[in-house]
Amino acid sequence: MYPIAGMWVFWMPMILLGFDPITVFTVVALNLAYQFFVHTQVVNKLGWFEKVFNTPSHHRVHHAINKGYLDKNFAGVLIIWDKLFGTYAEEEASKPCKYGIIGQLNSNNPLTITFHQWAYLAKTTLNAKGLKAKLNVLFSYPTSALKHK
Repeated sequence: MYPIAGMWVFWMPMILLGFDPITVFTVVALNLAYQFFVHTQVVNKLGWFEKVFNTPSHHRVHHAINKGYLDKNFAGVLIIWDKLFGTYAEEEASKPCKYGIIGQLNSNNPLTITFHQWAYLAKTTLNAKGLKAKLNVLFSYPTSALKHK
């Protein structure tokens, strides 16, 4: 679903600007391999590595819906950005990650699963009252969209 979801749109400008396509696709492949690594529950804490890089522990928080974990740890590779922008949360041993989504998705259709959030965002933006509310839905934290349902 990666190509269908449109992620290639973010890499294509590099090729259009003259970067070697093989180099771009190699970076994409390495990034995907790293993303495979961070999506595990087998690896626990990684010491000094966690100060700079996204790790499985950090990424578990990203996928959790617990209070205090929601809308945290957006990093792909470098966790320093979350630490700089105030979106970092440490995984706590006393607070195991609860996985899921806010609201229910009652479908097993892969296309619905892939695109439901885009449709929800469009619908929520259209239904929000006033320009400020619409912009808030588009550019604020995801949980702020819940206020405009």
